Amino acid sequence: MIIIYIIFGLMITAMIMAVIETRILRVTHYEIIADCPSDQDEKTVRIAIVSDLHCTRFGKKNKRLIDKIAGQKADFLIVAGDVINSRPGDLRYAVEFFDGLRNEGVEAYYFFGNHEQKLVLYGENELQIFENEMKSHVRIVNNDTVEVKGTVLKGLLIPLRMYRDSLSNIAGYFDATGLAGSFCDDGKYHILVAHDPTFVDYYRDINADLTIGGHLHGGIIRLPFVGGLISPRHRLFPGKTKGLYDEGNGKLLVTSGVGWHALPFRFLNDPQIVILEIKMRR
Repeated sequence: MIIIYIIFGLMITAMIMAVIETRILRVTHYEIIADCPSDQDEKTVRIAIVSDLHCTRFGKKNKRLIDKIAGQKADFLIVAGDVINSRPGDLRYAVEFFDGLRNEGVEAYYFFGNHEQKLVLYGENELQIFENEMKSHVRIVNNDTVEVKGTVLKGLLIPLRMYRDSLSNIAGYFDATGLAGSFCDDGKYHILVAHDPTFVDYYRDINADLTIGGHLHGGIIRLPFVGGLISPRHRLFPGKTKGLYDEGNGKLLVTSGVGWHALPFRFLNDPQIVILEIKMRR
């Protein structure tokens, strides 16, 4: 009986810790050394990355999160999808977040995830209404390219059906996009932002130096020596859920995100703001 009480106590303690952990903001630092063309000066580009906010607030009007991001003094911020929880009323949250960043002098670039796209489930015009309104608050990069601080950012808007069914005609979709080889060898550093890193095998042909994704929430529960336990598709041990990985001729960076949806629960998996320094060296 004592053993049962101990086990039960440990379970309750773990659950309390998991809820408390959703309120902790941790900054994770990564560094990449990249080749610098001989005709350009050596430099370092400092990028902040957040993903999967899911309408989570850290303080009034998200002040604690916004201040934490602004305090990193990054050259710019990549917001890699799922700022909202796919409800039309979430527009207020997104406006509040991006206006707060702008007021703190943070230059942000917004790439949609699956929860932005789920707005279509409330009406075929809801996604367009959301996007049109957000354009006056932040630079949106969906299936588009923008150059920032000597880096080239390309956003890949993954069709909503591919989040629901990994057996959809994925290969055919990537062939149809014409993205293969779309990053040219122009001496710049090329970053592809695609919310779901699950399809990284298909991203390789885009020839990005770095691919950034989120979506997997770090596996929600992280186990020592194992990593993430479960994916949003409820698949066990989904693999590359958090960290910087070598991937083909480039790298893959997966952030565990800062928020939660459905249940406020994380274990050994603090909400994460990523700071990436890309050092251009000869």
